[in-house]
Amino acid sequence: MKTIMNTLIVASATLLLSTLVSAADLQAEGRVHLAEGDAAAASKKFAEAAKVNPFDASALNNQAVSLAAQGDYENALNLLERAVRLNPERRDIATNLTSMRQWMGRNVPQVKLKEQSKPIMNVYPEGDIPPEPPALWKK
Repeated sequence: MKTIMNTLIVASATLLLSTLVSAADLQAEGRVHLAEGDAAAASKKFAEAAKVNPFDASALNNQAVSLAAQGDYENALNLLERAVRLNPERRDIATNLTSMRQWMGRNVPQVKLKEQSKPIMNVYPEGDIPPEPPALWKK
């Protein structure tokens, strides 16, 4: 019985580790695309990373940055708000959220007049934003 339990624990840990490595690789690829100026490709990679772990505030923040670079400010704002709820201690994400809110406050009429770029569709089963965290995570 102990051997079976140990095998299950090792298998679970291995799966978790491979998932985390996969998400980290996707984020690294996304950062490369963003540095090269390809915000659309970066957004796809960050969305894939967030799909692997929808509660990763860093992946949501990075996806928000790439969406904002494409002109999709409303979805970027939603992702930043979600990222801050998931990890309120991350000052860089909170700063991005504050900057986005201020920018949108100054530019909302102009943003709405400008044609928005299409968001990446069908990344998540029920929309373009990962599901809300379980109730126990909400404050």
